[in-house]
Parts: sequence; structure tokens; C-alpha cells
Amino acid sequence: MVPELVRVAATADLQPGQMLGVTVDGLPIALANVDGVIYAFSDTCRHEGGPLSNGVLIAATVTCPWHGWTYDVRTGKSIIPPIGLRIDTYPVHITGADVYIEINWSDD
Repeated sequence: MVPELVRVAATADLQPGQMLGVTVDGLPIALANVDGVIYAFSDTCRHEGGPLSNGVLIAATVTCPWHGWTYDVRTGKSIIPPIGLRIDTYPVHITGADVYIEINWSDD
């Protein structure tokens, strides 16, 4: 399986401390700018599906706006119990002023 690079935003769309929700072929993805580094992760909370990009970003931690579940945007790991749950993360590539994410689509 060859990963697909998908343009999702311009770097100017995300200032440090900001988040942005995008959809790629029906897949909700959140982008977060943490001190000038852009991270991409699932925009769906593992608890009840809240939109993480509408939550609060403090440093590298996103808090779901619905029930307060928190995740590290760099790793996708849940920070508060239940520890060990993860949201998907995606490699980010910056080319010029464009933000691309790498997605490996499954064949099923």
C-alpha cells in the first residue's frame, strides 16, 4: 500500500495555538499548530465522537468539547483514564505554504 499525500490546508490557516477541522474523502481530521509544528489527528473523540477540532488546545493537549476527554496531539494517546486509548495520527508534510497529510487507505 502506497501512502497518499493529500493537501489539507495552507500554513497561513493555522497560527500557533490554533486548530482546524478538515475532511478527506469523508474522514474527519483535525490539524493543530503547536509552537509552529503542525500535527494531524483524528477529529473524532473515542468517547462519544465529539469533534476535537472544536475543543481546547493547550500546548500539545486537545480537550474534547463534549465531555472533556484529552489527547496528546503528537501521539494520539489519551492523557486521562482510560489511559491507553488512542486516536489516529497522520504524518504531516509542509511543502512551501501548503500542508499535506499522509494517509494509508486500507483495501477493505
